[in-house]
Amino acid sequence: MESSTIAVLCVTHGRPEMLRQCLASCASQDHPRTEIVVIINPVDAASEQAARAAAPAAKIFRTHRNLGFFPALNLALANTEADYVMIVDDDAWFLASDALSRLLAEFQRDPRLGAVTCNLEGPTETPITGADQFIRVFTTGFTMLPRKVITEWVSYFPDLFFRSAGETFLCTQLWEQARPVKRIVGVRMFHALAQKGRSSRDWHFYGLRSQLLCAVMREPAGWLLPVMASKFLKSLLLAAKKREPLIWLHAWASALIYLPEAGRWRRPVSSATRRLLARLGAGPVHDLAALPEWQVVAASKRS
Repeated sequence: MESSTIAVLCVTHGRPEMLRQCLASCASQDHPRTEIVVIINPVDAASEQAARAAAPAAKIFRTHRNLGFFPALNLALANTEADYVMIVDDDAWFLASDALSRLLAEFQRDPRLGAVTCNLEGPTETPITGADQFIRVFTTGFTMLPRKVITEWVSYFPDLFFRSAGETFLCTQLWEQARPVKRIVGVRMFHALAQKGRSSRDWHFYGLRSQLLCAVMREPAGWLLPVMASKFLKSLLLAAKKREPLIWLHAWASALIYLPEAGRWRRPVSSATRRLLARLGAGPVHDLAALPEWQVVAASKRS
């Protein structure tokens, strides 16, 4: 796989100190055919200076305003032709110089894979131990994908997702196609989870809105109304607990406004895939072949 090209994609927003450490770890990777693409979202002189200092060869793009994480990530994806893309958060960094090579080798060992993701350490992370795990959904900023996920197998991330739920949409479609998502125990990243410049209000608003729109896009027809009713009740109770009724009301109203666009993205998965996703979320899965739910999904793709 040494002939394969990798693009490391980083969307950054007002964290130049973290960005410098992140990109330094990316630039030190031992894979010989690697490029780094940075989206400064929005334009920020300090972040650009940090990027050029840590990774002088990086391709740097600037946005005129904060587009949101997934729209900015789409911009990065559109500006590389690498065989594989590695998405990194600007507040995270690799803990070894062979991380990209080891992630890439996983696709050679198992060509079925749709995505591989790192083992995370940090103040809010719980690293996995023992064996690699198959997971329902990856955390976007620590994950490698074949570029075909974007160009052929699924699509770009829906721009409706300002933050969160883009990875849920993508992983749901990968599992529907019997393309597993796997966390690699031996490839580690440190995640500082810096909240500098982040609005708690926006975090909760966009998080809830994205969940609602994602449900519309992916739930099977028979599940859609029960799922939305459940989300209505649970989100209302959570908003009452956090004393955020206006954020809750705004998120639901905004989701209704964007409902027609979410409908255009609608790609409901099969009931078999939904059962598989539920099993993957119920506990660690090391041996995919042992799951009856996986066997049903995989068999449906062979027929």
